[in-house]
Amino acid sequence: MTKQSISNYFENFSIGTLFHCPTPRVLTDADRVAYIALTGDRSPLYCTTDGLIHPLIVFHTVLGQTVRQISLNAVANLGYAELRWHHPVFVGDQIRTEAEIVGLKENSNRRSGIAYVRTTGYNQNNDPVLSYARWVMVRKKVEAETEYLSSPLIPDLAPSVLPNELERTAKSRPTTENSGGIHFFDDYKTGDRIDHEDGMTINHSDHMIFTRLYQNSARVHFDAIATDGTPLVYGGIPISVGYAQAFNGLENRLGIRAINGGAHANPVHAGDTLYSLSHVLETKELDTQTGALRLRLIVVKNKKPTADFLPKKADQETGKERYDPGVVLDLDYWELMGRRKPGDPT
Repeated sequence: MTKQSISNYFENFSIGTLFHCPTPRVLTDADRVAYIALTGDRSPLYCTTDGLIHPLIVFHTVLGQTVRQISLNAVANLGYAELRWHHPVFVGDQIRTEAEIVGLKENSNRRSGIAYVRTTGYNQNNDPVLSYARWVMVRKKVEAETEYLSSPLIPDLAPSVLPNELERTAKSRPTTENSGGIHFFDDYKTGDRIDHEDGMTINHSDHMIFTRLYQNSARVHFDAIATDGTPLVYGGIPISVGYAQAFNGLENRLGIRAINGGAHANPVHAGDTLYSLSHVLETKELDTQTGALRLRLIVVKNKKPTADFLPKKADQETGKERYDPGVVLDLDYWELMGRRKPGDPT
């Protein structure tokens, strides 16, 4: 009997199985510094002595804890829904994760299937800090047909998180001196497009260090032999790089609070250069101090989006909308932002 684990393949999953994921992890100031080093994120609230951990660090930590049981044998992570941060995380908090299989669909090629997983991260006090559904394509070990080929079970997922469900723990608003930006919630309107200007090239060492940092050990990100020399860049990297780039134009943001939906439209590999743009989909006043922006973040590889760039275009043969081959991420999310006060610069 061998001792090593080969983890789960698609046919090993059953609806309702709950995994208690290894390994609990304490987040420290070093995590904050490493995240800045690998993404360039400049959001002021996560650089202060308050010890607040960036929400995307929490996301990567929780997702990484699910890999050994859910996606070690993944082909690719495909998308997210109903993602909400529930409770702020501070330096010194310990995060653990549970993951439940809520849907299964075998692919017609019989070599892989899509697992729908509902994931919840908790702190040391058992407060939920993050929950979401994701779907991931996982290899099969053998090509024998499973029941989920002819009878897939796909969960019903909400199209968006409601603004009144967003976590709104009071936080000091960054000053314009600290953020470098003069625009507040009241300055953004539905339909606005923001080009974030800065590009970032992904290299082998950075993408592998980033992925290891969150203990994500999926083979597809590391094994050059198994991937014909082109390991796949972890999909969380376009999310974090795109969000970091989005600071240019959203400098007074208070933090991402929910992800309504997301698609990893095309793969990213070492050597690709990422650019980002945002569309304002909706604005919602929450109270006299705070508003919520519903934003669509588009991350594109190897070309800077032009003014007439469209993420999706109709296929000439089928008429169906398909992503431009340069689009690597299409993310619909809620961002909190402070409202304008008398005396704020314009």
